[in-house]
Amino acid sequence: MESTKNFSEELEHHIAIQREEFNRHLLPQLQQNYAALGSVVKILRSNLLKKGLVYDDPYKYDSRMTEIKIPSNEAFADSERAAIVGSRLAQYQTMLDFLTNSYQFNCSFLTPQRIASMLALNKTFQWSALNENSTLANTRAIAEICKSLHSVSDTLTGGLLRDSLGHLAKLDADINKTLRQLARLHREEYKLTVRKNMPPDLTVSQADIASPIKLLKNLKKALATNDEKLPFYHDLVMEVIKEDYGPDSAHLQREVLRHLNITQKEDVKINKQENMRPVLITGLRILGTTGNHFDTCLTKLMANQEIVYKSRMTIFTKFLEALRRAFNMEEKKHEITILIKDPISNLQKKEIIVLEDFTDNLAKTIRIFRILSSGTSDLQQRLTGMSNEQLLEMLNKYIVICNGYLKTLGGLDDYYKSTDVILRSKMRGIKIELTTIRNAVIKANQCRAEYNASVEEYLNMKELGLIHE
Repeated sequence: MESTKNFSEELEHHIAIQREEFNRHLLPQLQQNYAALGSVVKILRSNLLKKGLVYDDPYKYDSRMTEIKIPSNEAFADSERAAIVGSRLAQYQTMLDFLTNSYQFNCSFLTPQRIASMLALNKTFQWSALNENSTLANTRAIAEICKSLHSVSDTLTGGLLRDSLGHLAKLDADINKTLRQLARLHREEYKLTVRKNMPPDLTVSQADIASPIKLLKNLKKALATNDEKLPFYHDLVMEVIKEDYGPDSAHLQREVLRHLNITQKEDVKINKQENMRPVLITGLRILGTTGNHFDTCLTKLMANQEIVYKSRMTIFTKFLEALRRAFNMEEKKHEITILIKDPISNLQKKEIIVLEDFTDNLAKTIRIFRILSSGTSDLQQRLTGMSNEQLLEMLNKYIVICNGYLKTLGGLDDYYKSTDVILRSKMRGIKIELTTIRNAVIKANQCRAEYNASVEEYLNMKELGLIHE
């Protein structure tokens, strides 16, 4: 039939275009999405481990593996949840790393069998369908674990969890969509091969379509004669028969071309740097949580200063204070000489700070940090409008500011503790708060390093021609 021949030629043309689209754009983007998925899973797992909601998995995976090994999704008792989810989450993260670094992301390598394995791996934890009523044990368990985290008062944990799960859901949906599109392409490629190997004199009646057993048997024999390596899939061969010889042939052929016509609706320039945005935002949120601890430091130091001030109050200074208030004279600012320790050289140097200026600036920073940790919709909108470079610059700025305050506050803490022996017992220390802030800065630094590493990796991939824009 001439119409069948024309359709086959048009189909072959569309398939060639779509293979090029997959190889040049969609599959490199798929690889970046998997890499981003692995990064966010790593952050989430790290936080769950720290909260004791899952346990670490001591199992060492075979680095010589050549194919994906799907983690179990079998049901388990609630008492085993932390251990089993921890183990399966670790296996899942390992498989994502293996997939990203070892698989070739092109149409030839990603066969239907490998696509099936990737889709099965994606079902280990269904991030885009995270629900406590899920029929899948792992997804149901991780949903319950995440729900328990939502109830904690730690704004960092809540904000980080919200960002991470939202990003995981989007990546999961995008990855599955691309894999299903690729699976459809492979289906149509197989059906095109079947068409090319059909007997040229084949005739099909409506009775054959209604009762196709004999027809399929003859076709299986004929196709094996032309190409003995071609597998015979009854359902797909039957699709070819209906599309080329059935009563709805024209409609079915249009539908095939319509579904096959995959174009990149999303900007292909969205790359791993975009996917790593949550890492930068997480770093800012981590710094934001230091606001309360800085506020505690400020409160304690002001109380210490008040004790020192009252201890030095004499009749004369009381008279001067009354005089100052009577004539509304500006209060003289307090200059304090402290010792600042260089963390690299471990040497100390003297520094004079104006206490009022220092406390005013710290109070402003505390307000900013509290906004960063709030996770309000206004803040989300502002952060969404910022580029990655602006977010990184902001993160760099506040890491530097935090480190500066840590040095000065440490010096002030030592200063008040070295006062008169009688007053020393009344002084309130801030070592615990400084340690907490220092740990937060370390975590924010890790986020910055992870983002910078992803940018470097992206640029290297671009240089090697693995990314096209």
